[in-house]
This record gives sequence, C-alpha cells and structure tokens, in this order.
Amino acid sequence: MTIKTKFPFPFYGHPVTNMTVATGGFIYMGDQVHNWLAATQYIAPLMGNFDTTLTNDSFVKMYDDGEKFTVFWENATLRQDVEKKFTFALTLYKNGDIIFAYKDIPLPVKDIIDSEHPVKVGISDAYLTDKFHYHVRRKTIYEYHRVSFKNYEITNNTILKLIALPTCLQYDSCQSCANHETGFKCLWCDQIQLCSSGTDRNKQDWILRHCDKSAISNETSCPATAHVDAPDGSGKIVYTTDTRQSPTHDTAIVTTGAVNSEPAAKAATA
Repeated sequence: MTIKTKFPFPFYGHPVTNMTVATGGFIYMGDQVHNWLAATQYIAPLMGNFDTTLTNDSFVKMYDDGEKFTVFWENATLRQDVEKKFTFALTLYKNGDIIFAYKDIPLPVKDIIDSEHPVKVGISDAYLTDKFHYHVRRKTIYEYHRVSFKNYEITNNTILKLIALPTCLQYDSCQSCANHETGFKCLWCDQIQLCSSGTDRNKQDWILRHCDKSAISNETSCPATAHVDAPDGSGKIVYTTDTRQSPTHDTAIVTTGAVNSEPAAKAATA
C-alpha cells in the first residue's frame, strides 16, 4: 500500500512523503516501483515472508499525527510457520530519527528462513541510473549505503533507536555548504544548486552536469550572491549584487510606477 505522510521524512537527507508499506515487515522508500522492492531503499524493523491473510487477527496498522508516522505489524505470521505470531512496529520522526519496537518475537531473527524472502533488519538507500543500451532504456539501481541489525539480539520488548545525523543535502547555498557541520565531504554544485557528497540519490544528475569536476568546497570560490533590499515606499526596488572581486556594487533600480517622470528602468553604479 502506497501512502503519503503528513510531513516529509528526511531519509538519508532526501525528503520523502510517498512510501510503500509492505506486509512483509518493511517500508519501501524509493520512488521507482519495481518487482524487487526488498532489495534496497527500505526501512525494515523485521523484513520477512509475512502474510497477514493467513489468520483473522493479523493486521498492519498506521498512524500519522504530522510529527511522527508509525506502522504496526500486529500478529504477523510467517508463511512457513503460522503458529508463531510477531508483533512489532516502526516510527519515523520528523527530524529523521527512526525507532524499531518489538513486542512479540517468538523466534530469533537469525533462525527465520530466508530461502523464499529476504530477512533483514535495518535501513538501506540507493541511487538510480538511467541509460540507453543498444536502443533499449535500462534502469539500474546501485545501493550506496546499508545498516543491518539482523545479527543483533532482538527479543520481546526490545527497542532500537536510529538517530539521524546531519547530511550535505540539508544545506541550500554555496556558503552554507562550504561551512557545513557534518561528517561528510560536502561539495556545492552550482549547475544544479545542490550540496552533496557526490553519493546519494542525485548521483546521475551530479555526473551528467559534471559536478564531480566543478564542485566547490571552499567559500571563497562560491559565485556571487544576490540580495534584495526591502522597498522603501518610494515605488522603487533596489537589487544589489555582491561581485566580491570589487569593493563597489552594481545596482539596478527598477521603477514599479512613474516617479518624477523618470524612465521606467534606470541603471546606476554605486
């Protein structure tokens, strides 16, 4: 089931609102739906071969209050063993934090059979490349990061909390990107107005626009920025561009109405 949350969840720094909730104990976070959703781009408190249609008391429930989004898998049963019932949940917080909560885990995760369906606990993301190969359009998904807790001891009444760290993508200007406070090497690509480490969902665009060769890491190399002065009530709006190479400023005065019979537009240098 694909749902839209009331808030954009920052998944690896990417704002995601459309998610696919699977009965198999995970949420698919990608925007390209394909035949193998369990491969990557997931948040999985307990991915497995669950089937909620095998019993009458098995449900998937969701709750969204605008600050957090929670999915409950209640009395979920594995297809190979309908006698054991699992109850667990995940909660996505607006700030990017994730909580996995486990109420009933009747079988150690490492003992769940994965021959017919992957068994995973954790998160993963990937980027997509779109190429034409011999006149055939081919889309390839490359997983660039994964966190796995499958080998952790997950038992009844266990909680796993994943705390979101700052990413390059949260910075929206060259200056802020160059002065980032993250554990990554953030670079600014002026062609696509993006701050990135070069490895995220924007990878293909990053390469196609040659950001890997022209990216900026130092604030002194940032291009000129423009700011707009607030109108002073005279009917004129002044736009000032900081050229950085010169102590003076180029100022363009744009008149929104006739003022003292002056031309509608006039250029001057301060």
